[in-house]
Amino acid sequence: MYKQRETGMYYEMGLRIGKHFKKEFSSIVGFPPNFSKEKLKLSLEFENEVERYTPELLEELHGIADGSEINYNILVANELTPYRLQPACLVMAISGEHTQSGLPILARNHEWQEDDSQYLTLCYTRPKNRLESFGFTFMTANMSRYGGINKAGVAISSTSTSFVNSGPGVMFNVATRWILDNCETTEEATVFLKKIPKTWGVAYLIIDKNNTIAKVEAHREKTKITYSEDGFGFVTLLFDSPDMEQYNQHDELTKLYYPRKEFLTHWFDQYKGKINTKTIIKALQDHEHSMCSHYSDGQVNYGICWSWIVKIGKADAHICAGPPCKNDFITHSIF
Repeated sequence: MYKQRETGMYYEMGLRIGKHFKKEFSSIVGFPPNFSKEKLKLSLEFENEVERYTPELLEELHGIADGSEINYNILVANELTPYRLQPACLVMAISGEHTQSGLPILARNHEWQEDDSQYLTLCYTRPKNRLESFGFTFMTANMSRYGGINKAGVAISSTSTSFVNSGPGVMFNVATRWILDNCETTEEATVFLKKIPKTWGVAYLIIDKNNTIAKVEAHREKTKITYSEDGFGFVTLLFDSPDMEQYNQHDELTKLYYPRKEFLTHWFDQYKGKINTKTIIKALQDHEHSMCSHYSDGQVNYGICWSWIVKIGKADAHICAGPPCKNDFITHSIF
């Protein structure tokens, strides 16, 4: 596990990140990636969209390139453009009225290659004139965020649902970072997600200090925003709104999605009003209903790469590097 602490102008932060990264990336097999000329050329179309909607993040990426001495176009292709994988991950949000602490909670299981948990990076970020935040990324994706919480009390993460109809747009990892840097409410975050061009299907879950929970089912063809009426929400694997189901990619994912949905619905009914860290961890560890799943293609072990729980209004997070069924949650300070 790595920790990245940066404050200042975006380029300055990137430059320091890049210099530190230069000392580390030589130990990572296959990095920097060897992208084709076609891929590098295509990535410029995605860079144009990022420059249009989140230009400051390109300043940071330029700094990372200069500090690490990695070609900037390679970093663009690595962080700003789509790649192929199977829809994965799970995120849940609980309003404070249903928790023992009275604080809103966001929790996540990040499904990916289990061994990549070694590259988990905790990001403590304070851009000049922007919001301070705590987020999660891989060491090889320094500018990106795969979830987190900011000082204004907005917590966000997402799950992948589809990779069809991809086109130039703003990747979810970039959109998440921009929201953490800029948005003070759930509503502000949804406005941004509504307007940006999408690269593939992503379901975001957002909760803020006001206990406002929004599910944003974002696809290149359509974006649907649904606010929770009962103080609970989750996203995983598939779009579940009736008018978004047509954009799901894998029918076979229903064998994972529906057990998770059934379990979480029952779990919330059982524990609402008394939900705490222990009950959430137990849910994230559950194998019977595929909350925590594992499989191998004969070469790579896939499962939960990391898990985390944040409470809005509390200055620490509970983080597990690796599958939560086999590893401990450790408390880390976030602000």
